[in-house]
Amino acid sequence: MSSTKATPEESERFAKDILKQQMPEFYGGNITDKAHKNMNIQVIGEDVKCVLNAMQNLIVTGPNSILSAAERGAAMGQIYALNRDNVVGVLNAGTNTISADLKRAVILQETVRAFSTRLLPLRLFSTVFGNVPLQGTDEVVVPYFPLQTAASTDFVQANGYVFAGTSNSSSKKITVNKRKYQPLDYSSNDFRRQPYFDAVRLGAMNADKLAVDVLKDILSVVTLANFGAAAKVLATASWTSDDIVDMMGACNDATWPDAGRSFIMTSALNTALQKDNNYKLAINIGGTEVIRGGKLPNISGFDVAWMPSLPANGENLIAFAAFASAILSAFAPVDPAAGVRQQLLAYEVATDPATGISFNYRHWGNPDADVDREVIECAYGYAAGEAAAIKRATSA
Repeated sequence: MSSTKATPEESERFAKDILKQQMPEFYGGNITDKAHKNMNIQVIGEDVKCVLNAMQNLIVTGPNSILSAAERGAAMGQIYALNRDNVVGVLNAGTNTISADLKRAVILQETVRAFSTRLLPLRLFSTVFGNVPLQGTDEVVVPYFPLQTAASTDFVQANGYVFAGTSNSSSKKITVNKRKYQPLDYSSNDFRRQPYFDAVRLGAMNADKLAVDVLKDILSVVTLANFGAAAKVLATASWTSDDIVDMMGACNDATWPDAGRSFIMTSALNTALQKDNNYKLAINIGGTEVIRGGKLPNISGFDVAWMPSLPANGENLIAFAAFASAILSAFAPVDPAAGVRQQLLAYEVATDPATGISFNYRHWGNPDADVDREVIECAYGYAAGEAAAIKRATSA
């Protein structure tokens, strides 16, 4: 296998093709106007040379890295997602001709995958995942579809059709006032001395913990005060498929739509339910998801999710059924101020193209302490939605 170089024309043409086909809303013409040009990267094999150089072409360092960070991050995510195996294969080959900036870009792409996977339960609610910094405000308008409670109207010929503003859609302003971050404790020296996948593993672990903490914070709104008395009170180990049916019945009694229902639970409750033969045996559930994949399929009309740290909220919460309008949340990065930008070596917005979930990355250093400083950060806000859109379950 021989080393080769991609020409600037090849790299830019490849990047433009990706953006035109996959992200027309971000395509602005000349990619190289937004990124600094480092075309002297050697790669192994012909198939990935344009991929690596297109990724390199989207990397910006220094104060200007804030410019078009969201667009570059979205484009980087698309390119990487389409060519992940080939890129990982090159980096696994042990070549030392790949720049540290490009290695870091790949690590961020792997890290955001772990981050978005853990945050997936939020897609069951009304959530806006934004990757563009807010300008002049810290509010995001979150649209949602409330439960319909208006009674149907009898037609009266003398009155004709009467409209009372009962259209089943609404929105609410959410203040993005929360910021959580995880430090990435590796430096350029670490890149040269440890295997590539050690850095990926470290980044993924940090991203997973960041997402867990964000999700736990948002779900802190699932309380008696916000959503009323528990629909089910039962010890975790005692739950069976019949109790899921009871939760379904509580939703039916509240006239929830059949579509858009979810059931979120602790990992302990997920374990208890998977021991139920009604779910475990393929002949009963019509598939082998539980026994082979360790995953409950949609059950009793619910999209199912579980998390290892579902907050008990001081009320023994172990699960809840929800409609999409139950929790409203919004995500948007914080744009570094001008003085801060001058101190940053790099600022990136990493976006998972499959989910649209993003986090932002900052890199700077402290020469007095001789340390590199890197963080991945998530800025978000949330509020309880409709009180009738959650049915809680507690263990006591």
